Amino acid sequence: MKVVPYVKPPILVKNRGVSRNLRHGRGFSLCELEKAGLDVEKARSMGVPVDTRRKSCHEWNIRILQELLAKSR
Repeated sequence: MKVVPYVKPPILVKNRGVSRNLRHGRGFSLCELEKAGLDVEKARSMGVPVDTRRKSCHEWNIRILQELLAKSR
C-alpha cells in the first residue's frame, strides 16, 4: 500500500482566494511526523515518504499517519 500525503496546490494571487483542491505531495512534513509520533528514520523504514522542505502541518495528513501507525502495530 502506497501512502501519499495531500497538500494544497500553489495558486496565483489573481485567483482571489485559497484553492480548495488538493494534490498529491512529495512527502509528509517533519511537523506531521512529529505530531503523529514518528521520527524520520522509522517513517522511511516503513516506506512513508518524507519531505524535509515542507513547513506546513495539515491535520488530515496527521490522521493518515496515525491510522497507518495503528495498522502497523
